[in-house]
Formats: sequence, structure tokens, C-alpha cells
Amino acid sequence: KISGHSLSVNHTLFLSNPLQYTFILLFVFLLEAIVGGLAYLYETQIELELQTSLNSTFMEQYGVSERQTEAIDRMQQEFGCCGAVRFEDWRHSVWLRSRRKDLIRPTEGRLVPDSCCISVTPRCGRSDRPSNIPYTGCIYKMADDLKHHLILLGAIGLGICVIQVFGMILSCCLYVKLKNVLD
Repeated sequence: KISGHSLSVNHTLFLSNPLQYTFILLFVFLLEAIVGGLAYLYETQIELELQTSLNSTFMEQYGVSERQTEAIDRMQQEFGCCGAVRFEDWRHSVWLRSRRKDLIRPTEGRLVPDSCCISVTPRCGRSDRPSNIPYTGCIYKMADDLKHHLILLGAIGLGICVIQVFGMILSCCLYVKLKNVLD
């Protein structure tokens, strides 16, 4: 036999579970909304941050630091871009202005790195013919790519939020139904 006291304790625990679930979902939902709002606010700062950091990396580190040089070459080839803002940026770079022979990628008469060329051939960077060199800088290409990924993440987050709202509604309905049945 079950006593009345144990039945009321089980009854209270049973009713509190759907309510706890609802509050947990609400808490997670609010956290996601805050993170989504912050991502939206900071999205505009992405391009500014890229301009600051990438521009100095392109202008000061290309040909000097092996890791940065390889990363810039890979970025220019993958994104189909040249320079930080535009291909003329290379005219002001340490790489082009330096007469040092110890550079990782010596200029050898190049005006832009070979990785800028649309069709890469040895020493294709000697001519800055616009037909073989993209006008667009890597900052804009990278910012567009990051914004695209942020939109995709936002859409996925919105889909998850819709599921959570349904979960909260259903758990509230379950709570009301159980309360009516057990009362």
C-alpha cells in the first residue's frame, strides 16, 4: 500500500519535472537570443578588424615570416584575391620595397606575388596586368565569406529556437494536463 504522504510527494515531483524542463528551455533560449544579438551587433566590426589586422600582415609580414607568407599565398589563391584591399597594395609592402636577399619569397622583379595571378605560372607576378590579377582585395572576400557563414549559423540557430519554443509550449501543455489529471 502507498500512503497518502508518499503519493503527494510523488505528485509534487511529477508535476515539477515538466515545469523545470520549461524553465531550462527558456534559459537556453534566452542565452541563444543574447549570443545571436551580440553576433549581429559585432558583424559590422568584422570588416574593420580584418582591415586593421590583415592589412598590416600583408604589408609588413609577407616575405619576412614564412608562416604568414604561406597563409597569404594560400588565401590569395583560395579566395581569388590580390592584396589586402586591392592589388596596388603590394607597391607599399615591405616585400616589394625591400632590397634584401634573405626574403622568403624574393621579389625577382615581381610587382605582385605569383599567388595573386589568376592563372599561376612562375614569375607571373612580374606584370601587374589586370587581366591576370584580380582587382578585389582579400579583406572583402574574407569578410563576405565570414558573413555568409554567420548567416548560415544564424539560420540554424533560428531553426533550433523554433524547436525550443515548441518544446516550451508542449511542456506547458503537459504540465497543465498532468495538474488537471492529478488534482
